[in-house]
Amino acid sequence: MNTIQPPDFLAIAESIKKEIRRYAKVYCLQWFDDSFQNQGFTDASFQAWEKRKEPDRRSGGAILIDTAFLRKSLQVLGETQRNIEFGTHAPYAGLHNNGERMRVIQNVRAHHRTRKGKREQVKAHTRKMDTKYPKRQFIGASKQMMDGLDTWLLKEVEKRFKQE
Repeated sequence: MNTIQPPDFLAIAESIKKEIRRYAKVYCLQWFDDSFQNQGFTDASFQAWEKRKEPDRRSGGAILIDTAFLRKSLQVLGETQRNIEFGTHAPYAGLHNNGERMRVIQNVRAHHRTRKGKREQVKAHTRKMDTKYPKRQFIGASKQMMDGLDTWLLKEVEKRFKQE
């Protein structure tokens, strides 16, 4: 008489927990990197980034990709048993991801300039600058990304139980 051996549920669960963390890191970082390729962010639906205002110093160039430093700086910042924190150490990342308004006072030093062939002295002064950066989200929570992770996990569980 053959007895059916039940699968080792704990061993299967532990191996899946290790693999889902590895898979989630790669999958999510690729998802965020795809935002730069797609020129927009996909949450429940795709939201294209706002185009640049004219005159454009890089006409035809991709938005947020000048040196690709921001795109390449995406990484896992922290990890616990329950969470994986993604982000970047680029100082201007939050400015673009969240869209912000900057109001600053710029100090201009005294200097000389030439206008119409005459040299003029410019006195030191301050200048108020008000700049608004539009929201161009490239990293954050995404429903479609989480659905993709759920789909992978369910397929992986089914595959493991079919092997046993």
